[in-house]
Amino acid sequence: MKINEINEAIHQMNPEEPMNPEVLIQGYGTLNLKQLETKVSRMFSELAERAKRGDWEGVEYNLNKGLVQEFIKTINVAYDELEQKRKRGGKNSRGINQR
Repeated sequence: MKINEINEAIHQMNPEEPMNPEVLIQGYGTLNLKQLETKVSRMFSELAERAKRGDWEGVEYNLNKGLVQEFIKTINVAYDELEQKRKRGGKNSRGINQR
């Protein structure tokens, strides 16, 4: 990990849906966590279609140079941050499910 690399994903908590905070994606912007999960799921479906067509260069590009890896990293860091908030307790931990 680079020294100046940002380790935080949660940009802003969502009081109505604590498990769906707004997350910051390096080099991309912000999305709600559930939107990001849907986007990654769609990306993998598209990768599967490329593989079926034999577009291995497209598969390689999207896995290695696309945003898939950064999106997955952001999802995992966001869930880690939510778990830390839940473990600390208090009113900020309400509605956060155990991972």
